[in-house]
Amino acid sequence: GSSKRRRRARSPLPGPRSMASNRMRSSGALGPLLLAASVVLFLSPQTLFVVPQLLRTGVAPGLAQSSGAASTSTGAAAGSSSSVPSSTFSAVLSLGALGALAALRAAKAPQQPKSLRHARGGEAAKPGSIVVIAGPPAAGKGTQCENIKEKYGFVHISTGDILRENVKKGTPLGLEAKEYMDTGRLVPSELIVDLVKNRLEESDIKEKGCLLDGFPRAPDQAQAMVDAGVKVDKFLLIKVPDDTLVERGCGRRLDPETGDIYHLKFKPPPAEIVDRLVHRSDDQEEKIRTRLQAFHDQIDGILPFFKDVAVEVDGTSKPDDVWQLIQKAME
Repeated sequence: GSSKRRRRARSPLPGPRSMASNRMRSSGALGPLLLAASVVLFLSPQTLFVVPQLLRTGVAPGLAQSSGAASTSTGAAAGSSSSVPSSTFSAVLSLGALGALAALRAAKAPQQPKSLRHARGGEAAKPGSIVVIAGPPAAGKGTQCENIKEKYGFVHISTGDILRENVKKGTPLGLEAKEYMDTGRLVPSELIVDLVKNRLEESDIKEKGCLLDGFPRAPDQAQAMVDAGVKVDKFLLIKVPDDTLVERGCGRRLDPETGDIYHLKFKPPPAEIVDRLVHRSDDQEEKIRTRLQAFHDQIDGILPFFKDVAVEVDGTSKPDDVWQLIQKAME
């Protein structure tokens, strides 16, 4: 007996969600019960003595008020056309109405599938979902990555982060990649995909899912992903015309003292720091257009591998408007 009491004492108190669930189940059970009681009362008026008992035990709260209102509208008709007393008829109507209301509320209560993980912001996402986001330079991909992480709770990873982490830890794949990096050679796509695949198998990504930023970057990497059995659930491509991107890029200015990035048109710097701002060589029109052409050449070869899950997002609007489009694409 004492051990049972101790076990009960250690049981956690029900939280708001479980209490709400219990109330829903109670409403669902109470509806048919009240409907059955109303039928019994209607068929057998002699059982009217049950109603006061229900009122005293609180099974049918508010019945007295409901019966009073019902008797006003139905008492005369019931009394003149039937041997059933008007109070009995009112009680029957009240119990029936309460039962119908309880059953209706239980039926309308939202049911959340248990197999779905509730992500931040109230959205649901499959455990281990893999989302790829791609876009040309200055398309606003970084801003939208932050939004996606915040709302859906994905782990944000890039190939650069994975490479640096494996080299730092001295993993077998990291040491192999380091040999290429130290000699100035490109790390083979197969090795990059192996690094990504290993990262995708870690517990945090299996639980939360991941946002792959800018990978795959080339058709051979996309092919290697398919060959390795990496399944992408959504491929988001932010599209912006080249001329718009050139305008965005050429107007950038760097504050060398703070590292802040300004834009002469879209994010003007304070007047007192304008003289010290730097126009980086990467933000010159010729280099921007070269990078854009390289991006187009690569993405055209990547998309066919993900045509069933690819969604193009118009990135020409304000960041908040683009975010709304991305949320729709994620549905």
